[in-house]
Amino acid sequence: MGSLLPGWTAALNHHPAFVHFPIVLWLAALLFEILSLRRRSDPTHDLACYLLYLGTLTAVLAVVTGLNAEATVATDEVAHALEVHEELMLTSFFLATGLSVFAYFSRRRLTHALKMVLLAGLVLLALLVTLGADRGAEMVYRYGLGVNWSTAIQQK
Repeated sequence: MGSLLPGWTAALNHHPAFVHFPIVLWLAALLFEILSLRRRSDPTHDLACYLLYLGTLTAVLAVVTGLNAEATVATDEVAHALEVHEELMLTSFFLATGLSVFAYFSRRRLTHALKMVLLAGLVLLALLVTLGADRGAEMVYRYGLGVNWSTAIQQK
């Protein structure tokens, strides 16, 4: 497996492999929900909900690998950024879970007001996940957290 997936075997943890899926799926859910309001289209709203559900399911992997990644990285100098990242992303996950439950149970009696509640929740989710992802990027690109420096230096 090492020669087939050298990045996977060299990784200190596998959190980066999973984090992008919920981010993209949740942002796409917001986009399609906005389109569904403009087009008054149930299939577009249904697609937004499916993207929300799928994003929430993939977030389970991101959360589990993220919590496991905490043990593989030194956090002394970046403890605050890590805590903020963790809080924002866990809040995003729980909000997405709540929105998924809301979308599922309101689908049969969906009114314009309920769609607006879902839209407001998706906007809040997009804001939280963007802020949380920024903190994750800061930890990697500013502080080098999660980077295997011994391997990186040897390859120069």
